[in-house]
Amino acid sequence: MKDLLVIADKAGGSNSALKRAQVIQRLTGATITLVGFCYANPEHLEDLSSKKLSRNGLEKKLLGLRKAELEALTTKLSIDTNKLSIKPMWGKHIAPAITAYCRAKPVAMVIKSGNHSGSLLYTSTDWQLIRECLAPVLITTNKQWKTKTNIVAALDFSSRAKSKMKLNHTVIQQAKNLATVLGERVHVAFALKVPQPLIDMDLIDASKYVKEKRQQLEPVIEAFCAQYDIDRDHLHVKRGDPVKIIPSIANRLKADIVVTGTVGRKGLSGKVIGNTAESMIGQLRTDIMAVKL
Repeated sequence: MKDLLVIADKAGGSNSALKRAQVIQRLTGATITLVGFCYANPEHLEDLSSKKLSRNGLEKKLLGLRKAELEALTTKLSIDTNKLSIKPMWGKHIAPAITAYCRAKPVAMVIKSGNHSGSLLYTSTDWQLIRECLAPVLITTNKQWKTKTNIVAALDFSSRAKSKMKLNHTVIQQAKNLATVLGERVHVAFALKVPQPLIDMDLIDASKYVKEKRQQLEPVIEAFCAQYDIDRDHLHVKRGDPVKIIPSIANRLKADIVVTGTVGRKGLSGKVIGNTAESMIGQLRTDIMAVKL
C-alpha cells in the first residue's frame, strides 16, 4: 500500500477517510495524496469582491483557499508532510475526476468518508466510485477502528464462472493485505442462497437442498481456504440472502471493514438496478472496501 488517494471532506466534515489513511501511513510508510475539491458559479456568489473576478481569477482564488484549508487540516492531524501531497481540484463532479486520475496514475487505494444521501435516481459520489473507479475504494464510517481491526471478506462460492472465482481471489487478496497491515486475521463470509419460491411452494426440501449444496461446494471452499490460510473457525457460511446474511455476519463479528467485489455499472441501469453487492453494501454499517476486476 504505497500510494493512498484520499478525498477530503467538505469544510466541517469528520475527515474519517484522512484519519484512516493516517493509520495506514503510520504502519506502512505509505504516501498520501489528499485531494480537495472546490467549485463556485460566479453568478451565484454573494461576495462582491469574488463576483468581480474573471472565471480564471475566481478559480485561482478558491483553489488557493482550499489548499490552505487542507494544509491546516493536515497540520491539525499531524500528518507526515514528508509523505504527503496536497492537490486542490476545481470541479463539482468528484467521481469522474477521481476515476480519471486513477486511470492515469494507478494508486493502491482510494479512501473517502461515507455519504449516504443518495436517492433512488441519484447516483451519489460513493456509488459512482464503487461502480466506476478501477482502484479499490474504501468508504469509511465515523467509527473508530479497533486496535486489531476485524476484517470480513464477503465471497461467493456458488458460481463456477471464472469471472466470479477471479473476483473472489481479488477480494481475499485485498482483505489479507489489509489484515497484514492492521494486525488481524481475515474472516470469510458466504451466504448460501436458496430458491425460496420453490421452498415456499414445497417443491423442494430446504434442509436437503442446503445439505446437498454444501457438500457440492465443500471441496471448492476447502481448497480456497487452504490456499489463503483461512482457519475453519474464520469461515462463516449461512443459508439465506447475502443482502441480509453478510451484514448479519459482519455485525456478529463486530467487523471494522467488509471487503466485497462489485461490478462496474454505467448508464440508467447503474442508477436503478444495482447488483447484489450494492444492495448488501447499503445494509452494512462498517467501513466498506469495494474491489472489481
